[in-house]
Amino acid sequence: MAALLLASAAFHLAVYAVDGGGWAGPVSWRKPILFGFSFGVTLASLVWVIGRLELPDSRARWLVGVLGVSSVAEVGLITAQRWRGVPSHLNFGTTVDAAVSALLAGFAILGLIPSIVVVTVLAFRRLDGPPSMRLAVRAGMGILVLSQFAGAALIANGRVIGLPPEATDLSIFGTAGQLKVPHAVTLHAVQVLPILAALLTLTAWSERARTGLVALATGGYGGLVLVGVVQAAQGLAPIDLTATSGALLVVSAAALLAAGAAALSRLRFAALRPHRLPS
Repeated sequence: MAALLLASAAFHLAVYAVDGGGWAGPVSWRKPILFGFSFGVTLASLVWVIGRLELPDSRARWLVGVLGVSSVAEVGLITAQRWRGVPSHLNFGTTVDAAVSALLAGFAILGLIPSIVVVTVLAFRRLDGPPSMRLAVRAGMGILVLSQFAGAALIANGRVIGLPPEATDLSIFGTAGQLKVPHAVTLHAVQVLPILAALLTLTAWSERARTGLVALATGGYGGLVLVGVVQAAQGLAPIDLTATSGALLVVSAAALLAAGAAALSRLRFAALRPHRLPS
């Protein structure tokens, strides 16, 4: 199912290259592209996490099934609305559009969000693996839960605005605060941090050092999330940084990049180190 969603994103990227049109707005090829990609990589990540929870097969299959069906349904409905040429979310213009909006909310509230919360709780209780990987997965899952709150804030903000999605950007809070930014950033920690932890297992770093680097990256990623939340809450555009948010952005990005650079540099060193035969 994850592969299907990623293939859909790639297909619609090709459609966008041929058909063109604006990237922004409630009706654009951006939606099937980004939703297909984000749901695809997130679903694959969750299946990978579930595989390391030492669950009974029946329970694991139930979790994977709910996540898979809900993800495909969400992306499928969003994609269908784009092909119909109408907004997908908060669109109550016709009976069909209202039904689609209700189904999108239903699959999220009854399928995706509860399943993500369950996987997160289980990850803190029975996750298998070295300490560095356990920290990466748990931090990524915790941040993924925050993304569900960010998504709920997006929907709630649109309902408060109350205008049709064609009339205004329903993700704007206040003057120019962009709620899509914290939602997008929080969605992908569950890929970034475990990938870093996996790279570190291929280096000569000790497990203690690996855990420290994952903690550094987690702090950096958390800082990026905080910058996005603060900017949106203050009604400021993502690039309209204050002195405080700008400094936090630089420090957070530096921490995340430093952890990645440390992993890659030691990986390169380990690969180039000459092999010695035992005496």
